Formats: sequence, structure tokens, C-alpha cells
Amino acid sequence: MKKKLLVLMMLTCIPVLSVAGTPLQGASPLQGMQSDAAAIQSMAQNWTTLENAASGYAALAPYAAQEWAGPGPVVSTPMGGEEQCHNIHWDTVTNQLVTGGLNIFGDAEAEAYAIQTITADFQTQLADYEVQQAKVGNMAIVDQINAQKGPMNASLNTLMSLLSTTGDQVAAALSPGTTLHPLPIQHWQAGVGNVPDLSAVQYIAGLNDGAPIGWAVEPVRGLARLIDVCPTGTGNVPMYNLSGPVNSNVQQMLADSPSMAQVVQSVEGGSTYSVPGPFSGSAGIVPVDGFGDDTRMQLVKALASDMQPLAQYMQPLRQPLTLYSQQVQQIMAEVQHAN
Repeated sequence: MKKKLLVLMMLTCIPVLSVAGTPLQGASPLQGMQSDAAAIQSMAQNWTTLENAASGYAALAPYAAQEWAGPGPVVSTPMGGEEQCHNIHWDTVTNQLVTGGLNIFGDAEAEAYAIQTITADFQTQLADYEVQQAKVGNMAIVDQINAQKGPMNASLNTLMSLLSTTGDQVAAALSPGTTLHPLPIQHWQAGVGNVPDLSAVQYIAGLNDGAPIGWAVEPVRGLARLIDVCPTGTGNVPMYNLSGPVNSNVQQMLADSPSMAQVVQSVEGGSTYSVPGPFSGSAGIVPVDGFGDDTRMQLVKALASDMQPLAQYMQPLRQPLTLYSQQVQQIMAEVQHAN
């Protein structure tokens, strides 16, 4: 059975994972809170970026397969023939789109697990900190924290409920009758990495002096030769630099709960894909039908089409995650002032 692209199917396991916070050896509750709070702020920012990246990627669906991954143009020559040219969009950009698309899923999976684990640890560290302060008679800071814990806990409960609901939605999406698309390649892995900002993608056309692939229609005069009249150009896909922040949050998650290492092991190595064949590699598509147009068109189309449901699954978590992060930072401001 072919894999489905929606790697966030792993979210279906989230409600039953054991992620109780485990204080680091030698670390004080305050140090644990500081590390967790920084990661929570990062995750809130990353989640918004990932949702936007998924929505932008989904906008490719109506035209991406043909423009970015379809056959190149056919141009006429002075001798009366027609030459088949490369799709220079694909040659310069589309490989970035494939890896970048897989990275969106890998980042979202890693961040989803990190959200659950790190928020749970923050609550544990905060409770330990309050006990510590009460023992030394610093009830003023304990009272200040307790005044803010109610709204913060309500936000956290909403967030955890939505994570569970997201898992149910993904499970339903993967059930019979799903509209998600299997990838037309056999070997792929979504992982943590930078993701494309397709709202800022650029393509700059060059001169019409590129080499052709071959004849599309041979000229009447059989001695005519192919000439370099194909279009050229370069593409640029700006990337959101998420690899570093997401990996940092994963490391914080593992520090809080080492047992999560097996859960996120598959995404830590980054995204890869390949097609078995004599010219296969980790960064390319093997020509399976002449110029490989059918395979790469299906691949870009599947990636783009499945981004919309991913963005829809992510969107409800944005507001409660942002609110929870803000409340955590408010508590940390009180704590820092007291220290």
C-alpha cells in the first residue's frame, strides 16, 4: 500500500503519548522554565510560518504541474522543424519545491510533538518553582503566578484538545475515500528542513539560446541539424529558515523527555526522495517516460494538492498556541522581575 503524503498521521498517536516533564539533572526549575519558554515562543512563530507556507504551496495546485513540472516548450527552427526544449522551471526550481514540500510536513510533525512535550514540561517546572518559592517564604511571586495560571491553563487545555482533534481529522482523511494523493515515487521521507516561501518565488527569463532535447517534429530536409534556440532562465525560491529553530525545539523536547527520541527519529535526518532506476539519486526524478514529465507532474500536483488539507488541520491551533505562548512569556516576566 502506497504511503500517503500527510505525514501528520503521526498526530493520531499524540493523545496517548507519555510526555510528563522530567527535570534535567542539575537544572533548577527556573532554568527549565526559561528553556521551555524560549522553545514555546519559537514554536508559536514556526507554526504560523508553516501554516502560511502550506497555504502558499497549495496555491500552486491549479497550475504548478504544467508550468513547473510539465514538458518544456516546443520551438520552431528556421529550417522548418520543431525542437523539444527543457522545462527550465523544473531544471532550476522544482527540485527545491519537492524537498521543500516534504520539509513542510516534516517540520509540522516535529513541532506538533514538541508542542505537547514542552508545554507539559513547562507546567511541571512551574509547579516545582512555586513549591520552591513557597518553601523560602516568597509568597508574593507564588500569588502572582497563581493569578495568571487559570487563563494559561485554559489556553493549554484548548490547545491539547485541538491537537487531539487534529489527530482525529488526519485519521479520517486517511480512511477509505480520502482525497489525499499517493506520491508517484516509491522512496521518500519527510523530515525537518527549510520550507519554501512561494509568495516570493521568482523566475527570470534569459536568452533563447538554450540547447534542445531533440526533435519534436523533424524538418522536411533530413540533413537539418538541431540548433540552440530554446529559452533559458533561472528561478529562485526564497526559503523560510526553519531547520535551525525546529531542530532546536526538537532538542529541547528530547531534553525534557528523552523517550520521545524514537518518535521523532524519522524526521531528524531531513527530507529525502528518489526513484529507483539506473539514474536515480536523492535529489532527482528518474525519466520514466521519455523526459520524465508524467512522473514529475504527478509529484508536484500531489504535493500541492495535499497542502490545503494540511493547512486546514494546522489553522485551528494557531490562535490558542499564540495565546498560550504570550501567557507563558507574561509569567516569565513576573518570575524574572522577582529574581
